[in-house]
Amino acid sequence: MQLALFAAAGIGLSLGILGSGGSVLALPLLVYLAGQDVKQAIVGSLFIVALISLATLLFSPAKHQINWRAAFQLAVSGALGSYLGAYAAQFAPPLLQLIIFATLMLVAARAMWRHKETETHQAGPYITVVAGVLAGALTSFTGAGGGFMLLPILVRFAGLDFFHARATSLLLIFSNAALALMANLSMQASWQLDWPLLLAISSLGIAGSLSGRYWSANWPQQRLRRVFALLLMIIALFIVGHSLLEVI
Repeated sequence: MQLALFAAAGIGLSLGILGSGGSVLALPLLVYLAGQDVKQAIVGSLFIVALISLATLLFSPAKHQINWRAAFQLAVSGALGSYLGAYAAQFAPPLLQLIIFATLMLVAARAMWRHKETETHQAGPYITVVAGVLAGALTSFTGAGGGFMLLPILVRFAGLDFFHARATSLLLIFSNAALALMANLSMQASWQLDWPLLLAISSLGIAGSLSGRYWSANWPQQRLRRVFALLLMIIALFIVGHSLLEVI
């Protein structure tokens, strides 16, 4: 349990420094360190991600760098995706949810690692809407805040620089996680969540995020992206390996 609480600070640090990553750490933390089953951990991680991302945004100067147009497009479409994902999650086996979660993390890591400044461009509104629906559905289905999808979307398709994309992704991580949490709870009212544990993890995560935001300004964007990509790859490979061992 102490290791789980220590890792909780890492959730906040990743959000404070990278504007994402907390959602990636929350689910493995609850499953592999706190010993929760996958379904319960998915709902719990949504609560953690929503609370930490909101606090990170409110106490950070990054809130002044939000691109509201991109945020609105992705948040509205993400609301639809949240309910679609929550509905599908009721019938999906936990192993499938973990494998999809890890696979998408690897795809996002590759995109962030290979990204170049000249690759940014403004995509059409329909692409943004589709991306928002997919991000919202992914959030409800896997318990991830969707930051590992949102950052590449905002940088590569919305034409935002990394720091504006980071600020905007924090708002979207909160909205997607909050909507997905409500959707999952409305469809599974019998969930028994460990609220003291979730609040403790969230509190430590918030403390970590407030510390991490002071470090991010001194890091070049390329290094930030590659740190983020490496984090995704390591966790994704661990999840895949652990899941395969369970099958064998």
